[in-house]
Amino acid sequence: MEKLRRSVGKLFFAGKPYRAMVQKIYREMLGVMAKSFLIILAIRILGYQKIGNFLTEWLMRFNGCSWSEAQSLYFRYIRSNIEYLMFYAFLIFFLIFMRMLILRFTRYFDEIIAGVDQLVSGDSPIVLSPELDFMQVRLTEVRRQLQAAAAAEREAEKKKNDFLLYLAHDIRTPLTSVIGYLSLLQKFSDLDAVTARKYLTIAMDKALKLQKLIEEFFDVTRLTFQQVKLNLQPVDVGCMLVQLSDEAYPMANAAGMTIRLSAPSESMMVNADPDKLARALQNLLRNAVSYGQEGDLLISAHREENQCLLSFSNRGQVPPEQLDRFFERFYRGDPSRGSSSGGNSTGGAGLGLVIARDIIRLHGGSISAECQDGWITFRVLLPVLPEMCEKPPE
Repeated sequence: MEKLRRSVGKLFFAGKPYRAMVQKIYREMLGVMAKSFLIILAIRILGYQKIGNFLTEWLMRFNGCSWSEAQSLYFRYIRSNIEYLMFYAFLIFFLIFMRMLILRFTRYFDEIIAGVDQLVSGDSPIVLSPELDFMQVRLTEVRRQLQAAAAAEREAEKKKNDFLLYLAHDIRTPLTSVIGYLSLLQKFSDLDAVTARKYLTIAMDKALKLQKLIEEFFDVTRLTFQQVKLNLQPVDVGCMLVQLSDEAYPMANAAGMTIRLSAPSESMMVNADPDKLARALQNLLRNAVSYGQEGDLLISAHREENQCLLSFSNRGQVPPEQLDRFFERFYRGDPSRGSSSGGNSTGGAGLGLVIARDIIRLHGGSISAECQDGWITFRVLLPVLPEMCEKPPE
């Protein structure tokens, strides 16, 4: 009987998370049926002849008749229908026990409601009956996700506030300079031509810096909240790196850095928007020049299976906790980070890596950073054109 019950349980409830609870209800229902049957059987056995005599005597008193007449009524209306009467009695006991069973099982709903209430209030563990372990696991996981979402929301809000604070500071600094020098020109109209030109040059430099900061801010906003359309076409990444390295030479030289490029002699084609990809690689190059130490700036490009690997390495040291967050939106590891040691200010709002990451992702690629042995390396992976995959890698 037990093997049959287990087989039926496996047949109907296999793979269900609530299998234990359903099996318990199933067992309790069988128990209710068994108890009802045993009660009727006990009444039948223990009350043999006693119940018949009691009912006959009751009929005799109720109808005011003799014993033989009462016995005749008993046999005609009760004894001859004993099977039906036993069935009705069984049904009555079964319904009584079922109601008691249902009332007992409603406590599961009370436990579930209490568990749901604990999702948003209190940190105590959610503990339910063993039959509701599947619900306990689900509720615990939902609580974990809700807490993680709330923490992420708080962190995002903090990053956004920090970002706005940094941006306001970076915008205010050049704007104050522009207003200050223009005020001097307005106040002292009799300045000599050399001094006036000097003030205008400084004001123009600060205005251009302010323009760059605003452009970076709008680039991040556009990449975040709009669907950017790429003008995809075959692009030789090696040639692009050569061009970008030549353009960055004056800035690198002023910072005391030497660009060393290692690229394959053959073409390395990717399907990309040349303007946006150039912007992303240029941001990585500028970041390396702006924040790296004097010495070599290593740029390399080579194939890895069906991908193109680009790396930008410069000397420097970054704590792991900052390195992991370089590409987080609204994050700047050090508000004072700005220009390189050469004093040639290039620092924007700290959005260059964010823009580069978003552009690389739009192209189906990935970007990562690591710091090892005093070198900071940014690696970019881009899928090469399908026809390039047929050629063996270097």
